Amino acid sequence: MAAEGNHSLFTFKAVAYTTGGFLFALVSATKLLDTYFDLTLLANTKGWLLRAWNWLLLETPIPNWSLLMIIAALISTLTVAIYYYRTTDGAYGELHEIERKVYKMNNPQFPQLTDNQTLLMEALTYHANFRKIANLDSVCKLVSLSKLEVEDGLKQLQAKRLVKQKVTRGTFGATTFELTLAGKDYALERFKLT
Repeated sequence: MAAEGNHSLFTFKAVAYTTGGFLFALVSATKLLDTYFDLTLLANTKGWLLRAWNWLLLETPIPNWSLLMIIAALISTLTVAIYYYRTTDGAYGELHEIERKVYKMNNPQFPQLTDNQTLLMEALTYHANFRKIANLDSVCKLVSLSKLEVEDGLKQLQAKRLVKQKVTRGTFGATTFELTLAGKDYALERFKLT
């Protein structure tokens, strides 16, 4: 029910005026077309429509009108399917990519690293890229950290199984560090490892 002060747009008077105006425009247009234009096209169209109507009403095993309805339904279904496939294809691709990023962020494949550990991983990735041997001094030069911070960070990375330590004995014994397979995977994911 309309509230006080609010009137419905479809009053009897409005509907009557609209209908009267439509009928007046229709009669006027017909008279103008009959007076100023050759209406043989209208007669030809009327004849064609009557022939099409008679064809639709023919008695056949399947009435022609039902055959046309089946064809129209198939074409409209195909059109709708193609439309929705084309309009949603890019959206689903983008949505899938966003969902993948959110999933990776919420379920990291690799452990979260501190800033120092990330720096150390970058330095070891650099060594691996250029096939250099990574010892404590060369890593310290790359990351600009003290030896104690580098040793502590490398031990933490070893505990996370991203880095392994190799110790050689003898006259030219040395301690070197290299990425494990998990560390290489991490480097491939985060940095450019070739």
